[in-house]
Amino acid sequence: MSYAISTYTLFSLPAAAAVETLIHKGWKSIEIMGEGEHHGRPLLEMSRKELEKIAKLAKDHGVSLGFHMPIDGCNPSSPDQKTKRIVNKALLAAKVLDVDYVLFHLGNCSFMNEGIKTAAEFFKNLLKELPEPMKLVIENVPFAEGAVGVTMDQLISVIERVNDTRMGIMLDTGHCYMNKGVGFFNECEKAFPYLFGLHINDNHGLQDEHLQIGEGTIPFMPLLYALRGKQLVYVFETNTVQRAQNSKEFVENSWRMNHVKDPIAQRI
Repeated sequence: MSYAISTYTLFSLPAAAAVETLIHKGWKSIEIMGEGEHHGRPLLEMSRKELEKIAKLAKDHGVSLGFHMPIDGCNPSSPDQKTKRIVNKALLAAKVLDVDYVLFHLGNCSFMNEGIKTAAEFFKNLLKELPEPMKLVIENVPFAEGAVGVTMDQLISVIERVNDTRMGIMLDTGHCYMNKGVGFFNECEKAFPYLFGLHINDNHGLQDEHLQIGEGTIPFMPLLYALRGKQLVYVFETNTVQRAQNSKEFVENSWRMNHVKDPIAQRI
């Protein structure tokens, strides 16, 4: 596995400043959040020279990058001209930054089956534009009226329609727990064959709090135990850098818990 941190941990800073700060804190893999009026959105308006400066900084320090595509106004399940404009700008930024992957929420559609079908076609076309070996990753989202990608089954339906090995799932632990509660592990398990990585953050099941592991009530140990040894990206998407660091240390320590016999029964 590999460990990464999201620039969401420094959401009050411009994304470029957040990347620089995280690099100097020693992180070797960073997911850039392409959202926020003063954070990721300005990336879409940066000149090529400004983007190349970020890319060079990362390369010079041996840091890999991922890019969480904008959420607001980006709707793969029912794409309009605004979606196309945002995606075109974001893809240009992602290519210049030379990211390992781009990550999407699926957006919204009044009719779920139509939204899944449309999103699949959208991503099929998008993959033709992505340079090898850049991956395309889709994320589960919290329940909302008309939201597509709330369940793993919905994400899997899109992936199976696209049928491309460069596509996978980024399992957001906080979103999954909000949606499924006690069914958290069983829902996570569905994603295993398609899993690219995890957004790791904790909450109490009611809202997206972006806490460190142990501050909320998500039962992490069964999930971590089941995934031990898998080649996945663990992205710590907490609301502070310290919380990300604490969660990373928890995960690292969990690999050494060889005494765990029953991953379903083990809880934190």
